[in-house]
Amino acid sequence: MKKTIIATALLVSAGALGQAADWPNWRGPDYSGISQETDWFEKWGSSGPKQLWDASVGTGFAAVSVADGRVFTMGNKSNRDTVYALEEATGDILWRHSYSEALTPRQYDGGPNTTPTVDGEYVYTLSKTGEAFCLDAATGDEVWNKDLKKLYRVSTPTWGFASSPLIHGDKVVYNVGSRGIALNKKTGSLKWKTGTGTSGYATPVPYDHRGT
Repeated sequence: MKKTIIATALLVSAGALGQAADWPNWRGPDYSGISQETDWFEKWGSSGPKQLWDASVGTGFAAVSVADGRVFTMGNKSNRDTVYALEEATGDILWRHSYSEALTPRQYDGGPNTTPTVDGEYVYTLSKTGEAFCLDAATGDEVWNKDLKKLYRVSTPTWGFASSPLIHGDKVVYNVGSRGIALNKKTGSLKWKTGTGTSGYATPVPYDHRGT
């Protein structure tokens, strides 16, 4: 059975959507999954929060990222992945960027495993077969595209790549290969790589070993 991602906006706080803090990457701005928003409704009515909009974006496991009044996500329809930018307040599609990518269900529904990462003017994505994209966040125009599997001869995990991109300084980091790959976030050129072994499925997060 195929499942379709439904990106849904719910009114869950007393503040307007436009006043909410951005959530530009998987698990939020500090990668903890914890929102710093306040003034939440203490109780919902019996029917739950008011639904503001929904959008069908295809099959997959991408979450949503929110930045500058736009909602970003991705899904697969008819063996094509599509990255979407939606208007935060209405759910209207602002742009979409599609590329050929097999659904490849394998003991699950298939489709992309990762969540878009927004960094200022750009949005970064990774397909389950290792296609890395940098897109213009305002227009969806392709800035660069790198086939990480082909370029660096890395092994593909059983269920495909599942690491959402991490922005760290001038680099975009992916859990691809033995212990990751980093590219220049503006050009897609290689900054460093760690081997061709099979990666896990976790998204990298920033860590200071000094504990500060």
